[in-house]
Amino acid sequence: MMQRGLYVVLAAVAGYALFGTFAALGFAAVAINIFTPLPAAYIGMRFGSMAALVAVVLTGVLVFLASSQTVALMYLVQFGIPAAVLPWLLNRRVAWDKAVAAVLWVMVAVSLGGLLVVSALAGQSPITMAGNLIDSEIAQTKSAMQDMFAMADLPADQKLEVSQALDKMAEFLQQAYPGITITVTGVMTLGLVFFLTLLARGRYTVPGRAFPEWKAPEKLVWLLIAAGFTVAFVEGFPGTFALNLLVILLPVYFLQGLAVIDCFFRRKAFSPIFRAIGYLLLTLINPLPMVVTGIGVFDLWADFRKPRKPES
Repeated sequence: MMQRGLYVVLAAVAGYALFGTFAALGFAAVAINIFTPLPAAYIGMRFGSMAALVAVVLTGVLVFLASSQTVALMYLVQFGIPAAVLPWLLNRRVAWDKAVAAVLWVMVAVSLGGLLVVSALAGQSPITMAGNLIDSEIAQTKSAMQDMFAMADLPADQKLEVSQALDKMAEFLQQAYPGITITVTGVMTLGLVFFLTLLARGRYTVPGRAFPEWKAPEKLVWLLIAAGFTVAFVEGFPGTFALNLLVILLPVYFLQGLAVIDCFFRRKAFSPIFRAIGYLLLTLINPLPMVVTGIGVFDLWADFRKPRKPES
């Protein structure tokens, strides 16, 4: 019991420190800030879901005492929910992919519920309030990008190109912000599953298919195709809604494409370092991400991972 209590307190302090890096360092700390739910989630996998919940509550109290109620609520929604709900589901033998989807649904539902309550208390339309919040986030992101490029000694023509690119980015964010938010949250939750798997070391198990065998639900591809055609040929709200669907669904098939490539790497017995470099290149270098996504889509029909019988 003493050991469990000590781990819970350490997890709460670690979560508070990780969450505070963004306030201290800004966008430079994003890579560190995404680890915020990991300490509580790890405690939840090792000592039970209640331990994770207590760690999350303690972290929320520390954030509240150091900052404000608003920042504490932001922590609870953005990081507290995955830190508490994900280990609760995994401990109940829910497969990791279904657990990630469930966490996303919970976060979306809580965010929408919070928006309705806050807008009602403020006497504003929830759509208007959401639009104002999105505009504020986009303006901050654009300002940060402008400041970053302003420090670079670029020729005038390149500065103009950068300015135009930032305007296009802001326009895209204006349309696809909900889908981007859900996608980023999903990536963070998947990363949480990945690190929990690395830290398991026989202490617990993460249920679900091994990643090289993972596939998206087959019927989901028809939703992807329908969204693609809608974006191409329909304008207005249906086109915007379909664009957000594409922003959410395309990373799902990128993940399936990575699973296909991971299966190939493991069959060829490539070293972990080689695989890690390969995944990094496939993620960052254009047009490789789209190629990987295409592999994920066509894997539903081609079944790239099925062993091929050698021709006689």
